[in-house]
Amino acid sequence: MLNLNWIEKLKIECIDEEDGTMTIHIEWDENDPDLDYWTSLGPEGQEEFILTALRNACAAYTDTEAFDSDVD
Repeated sequence: MLNLNWIEKLKIECIDEEDGTMTIHIEWDENDPDLDYWTSLGPEGQEEFILTALRNACAAYTDTEAFDSDVD
């Protein structure tokens, strides 16, 4: 199984913009060898990684919510 402990080293901030949108700002140490994979993804790969993680988290939350409401 892939070890994703390196994600904890990313500083992730969600910023609410004045126009009602949100920006995700991520900082990391580009010289940290634990973050080589993240750095090697480049901006487009990093964006896709984050969006995929968010989609998966939302799907899991939605599936859990649907399951929980069926139990009542």
